Amino acid sequence: MAVIEMNALSTILCGSFSAKVFLPEMDKLQLDEEGMNKKYPVLWLFHSDGGTSMDWLTTPAEKCAVSNGIFVIAADVQHCLCTNMKYGPKYEEFMAKEFPGICRNNLPISDKSEDNWIGGVGTGAYGAVKAALEHPEIFSACIAMDGIYDMDKICKRAKTGETVVCHNEESLKAVFGNIDQIKESENDVFSLAKKCSGGKFYITGAKGSVYRDEAVALSNLLKDRAVYIETDETEADFSCMSTMKNAVAWLCGK
Repeated sequence: MAVIEMNALSTILCGSFSAKVFLPEMDKLQLDEEGMNKKYPVLWLFHSDGGTSMDWLTTPAEKCAVSNGIFVIAADVQHCLCTNMKYGPKYEEFMAKEFPGICRNNLPISDKSEDNWIGGVGTGAYGAVKAALEHPEIFSACIAMDGIYDMDKICKRAKTGETVVCHNEESLKAVFGNIDQIKESENDVFSLAKKCSGGKFYITGAKGSVYRDEAVALSNLLKDRAVYIETDETEADFSCMSTMKNAVAWLCGK
């Protein structure tokens, strides 16, 4: 088993970034002369706001890469709800375009949409679903674990003075701009789910979670494109021990 830490410069982010790369087991990598041109599937991961790519070290991400013969890659997406900030870096554009290009220049990973999947937990699940809906030509499938999806509700709570999902009113304005106009905008995944027709989705909701109903509602909007699974694991635990293994097995058709 192996994990690589990547540090590189991003033009879109106007600075450097850090990422974790979980590699397949060496016996699953074809490194001989015949197999050296093989390109491997890759799962791109978003952590939840308030975290970093290091959070994935406490999950089965490495084991998922090893046992399935895929690359699992997670970048730090800072405090941006995995989206293009109104007043800050364009993280969605970075994750959908520049970052995969940087990785493909250095790793034997595929550029085919059927081999590129995206996933996340908490607010990272929101970002993953949003990216999959808006970029089906890049990501063919998405795993969203115990996600937090209703950004309109989050913004309304923040306007009462509450700090929620590690954000307050001002930080949400930096991300979205006008936080009174989330519904039906490009930042409303429920609206995007109605409009966008591509992709496959594996969505989990945690029993007892205050965000479970959001996962159910999103799954219903996606209809036959989504599989909904109820679990005992929540975003707050960030272990995803069984949830993640089952989700990646679904991605790999196992």
